[in-house]
Amino acid sequence: MMASQKLKILLSAFVCHPEKGSEEGIGWNWLRELSKEYEIHVIISCFFGQEEPVRAAVEKLSYRKNIHLIFIPIPQDSKTIMALFLVLEFYYLCIEWQKQALVEAEKLLEKVNIDIIHHVTYGSWTIPSYLWRLPKPFVLGPVTGSQRMPLVGYSFLPLKGIAQELVRMAYFVWVRLTSVASREAVKNAKLVLCGNLETLSEINTMRNSDESLLFLDSGSSYLFESSKDCKINDCNTSTGISLLWAGLIEPRKNFGLLLEALKILPPDIQWELTVAGSGPLLTYWQKKVLQLGLQDRINFLGQVPYTEMSNCYETSDILVFPSLREGCANVILEALANRLPVVALRLSGSVTVLSDDYGVLINVGSRKQMIQDFANAIISLSRNQDLRRKIGEKGYERVRSLCTWEQRGIQMSSLYQKVLDSTL
Repeated sequence: MMASQKLKILLSAFVCHPEKGSEEGIGWNWLRELSKEYEIHVIISCFFGQEEPVRAAVEKLSYRKNIHLIFIPIPQDSKTIMALFLVLEFYYLCIEWQKQALVEAEKLLEKVNIDIIHHVTYGSWTIPSYLWRLPKPFVLGPVTGSQRMPLVGYSFLPLKGIAQELVRMAYFVWVRLTSVASREAVKNAKLVLCGNLETLSEINTMRNSDESLLFLDSGSSYLFESSKDCKINDCNTSTGISLLWAGLIEPRKNFGLLLEALKILPPDIQWELTVAGSGPLLTYWQKKVLQLGLQDRINFLGQVPYTEMSNCYETSDILVFPSLREGCANVILEALANRLPVVALRLSGSVTVLSDDYGVLINVGSRKQMIQDFANAIISLSRNQDLRRKIGEKGYERVRSLCTWEQRGIQMSSLYQKVLDSTL
């Protein structure tokens, strides 16, 4: 496509940050990839101190002239609601911001002939975008939001965690029953991209299934060509093993299952665990580790800057990821890009990016079975260096061939054209 004929895309990215992972990283990577080919007008919130780092990062891009940034402040009249419903504060802020985004988008369309409107973050269909109301083709997603925690998962949570999960579950049940805006966004989108099978199944009950696709909501920004090879080749034949936990320490991430599995590892497995992340349950689990006398084996690093996470991957042998509820597990893709074998539960977002060919998926059954199977997976990988290498290489090849952000951008370009050609 000639430069003079670039499509004009309006991108809605509530969170967007060049130096973070998760949703913030997703917003940034869509902005970066799509602007290589298209003229992008992107609406971003003034949240998490995003404006300054986004502007600075855009200035470093060779194609920065393709990018037009629109920052919208967080609503200031939300304090009353926040005081009443602290747990739901964030969802409320997202929704109120989306309403302001519609107003700004309407102003933009008076000046610019936008071809496609695309909402990317926050990536839950239950937090509605209102941009479908504009007279332009609307693409929603990739979105998640339909994954649920299995009942057995609550047995691994402290009381505080159980309460938080029950409040969340009640909120989303309420959204499904009452949110006309969320359903209208789904119904009126020209295309809905779904980040996991649970969400795809629910979306298909609301619209034509031919206009909904399974599409990973993330990708790998980097492929580590040599560092992991060197580490594996230098590894000795002992059963000493470096485990890595990466991500928030919150109820759904299920640190309790991992701790139970570590407690039953046999003496010949000389393990150590690095915990890269923070969250509402950090202090709780730190106290538990002290009570168990495992403080010499479990190192809590706290929040690690996203740009420094590569060091954690390079110095680890296995990513342990017992999450009970995921949209699409970005951290798994990052581990695979580093040739790390991953042990995870056979649930929601984990199975979207991981398979038995390049990871170890634990079936969700009884509490006892899950603990034992998770421990057995760690034991098997610890005792078999060749198995770790084989699984790590398969995972790496999977990411290299299908899951980089460059490939995400190419795939989205094809979908944009189909939307414009009305062939979906």
